[in-house]
Amino acid sequence: MDLSTQASVYLEAFQDDMRRNFHLIPNAEYGDRRFPLYGVMQIEETATLLQRNGKSAISYEFCYFDVCDQLDADAVAYYCGILEDMAARYVPWTERSHSFSMLSMVVLVNGAPDKALAKQIRKYKHEEKKKKPEDGYGWCSGRLCIVDMQTGTCYTNRHGSALGNRVKLTARRVALGL
Repeated sequence: MDLSTQASVYLEAFQDDMRRNFHLIPNAEYGDRRFPLYGVMQIEETATLLQRNGKSAISYEFCYFDVCDQLDADAVAYYCGILEDMAARYVPWTERSHSFSMLSMVVLVNGAPDKALAKQIRKYKHEEKKKKPEDGYGWCSGRLCIVDMQTGTCYTNRHGSALGNRVKLTARRVALGL
């Protein structure tokens, strides 16, 4: 199966699995390019322990999916740069109800990254915390997940391990043809 056909199968499976929790947008624009899939989820926490000044706290996840023909150090740096930019564009720091935002990037590749790339992926870190009203409210983390479409194996940064676990379920199912 060629890369684009295989990627289409994966993206369709991710859409099916994410549909109940995420608002999904296929062919989403970001800056000067399009991503095959984008999802956003908003969760309102109303538990007393999570409330802020008697109001519910709101958390977000912004997630882009892409397909990369040739994963190299520059491509990994490019995706990390997008995650950094997402923090500036998407995180609603000024909303008093903002609890946290997860900024996620899932990249489908044909083959496992070499050891140097796997290390670069693991070491990527983006985390911001704001505690003062003049700075904003809440925190955000960048999560990077590279998926080898041949095996369904996920390579993530430390903050992306939970994302990797969620993606792995779909990736393994598709890789095994289930």
